[in-house]
This record gives sequence, structure tokens and C-alpha cells, in this order.
Amino acid sequence: MISNELEVKIMRAFLAGLFVGGLLLIVSLFLEDTTIIKYLLLLLGAIPMLISGVLSGSFVSGDRVRANYTGSKDFSKRTKLGSAFFLFGLSCFLVEIAIYYI
Repeated sequence: MISNELEVKIMRAFLAGLFVGGLLLIVSLFLEDTTIIKYLLLLLGAIPMLISGVLSGSFVSGDRVRANYTGSKDFSKRTKLGSAFFLFGLSCFLVEIAIYYI
């Protein structure tokens, strides 16, 4: 079961991404050319997702993940931080899709 503190931190990361994306959405509505905003949102979505993959160990083999999990006490902290980065990036991607269709 996920603790309430963790849920709050994850929700804050998602809302921070929506806030940043919302600000860029408002800026894009006032600009005639929104390609810069779209690329910026794609970068703000892709970079945190790559960091999330590194922190969670998604880019290593199964043996290495088991070794990191059993020998490290900070594995759960890295996983939580990776989840926060993922949700921040996901919310930026969602705003970019909204800009694309507007």
C-alpha cells in the first residue's frame, strides 16, 4: 500500500508539470508560431522520462536490477523519485498534445 506522503509527492510532481505546461499553453495561444512551445514541451516531457528510466533501472539487465534492489537501501527512494519525474514528463506530454489539437 502506498503511503499518503508518497501520494502527495507524486501528485505535486504531476500538478507541477501541468502548471508548467499550462503556462506554456497560455503563451502559445498568444504567439502566432507555436512550434517553439511544442518542442520545449516535448523536451520537458522526454528528459524527465529518461531520468525516470535511469533512476528506476529500466535500462539495465534483470540481474543488475536484482543486485541493485537487494544491495541498496535507497532503491525505494530512487523509484519514488523516478515516478515523480515520469509524471512530470507525462503531464508535459499531455499539454503538448492539447496544443497540437488546438
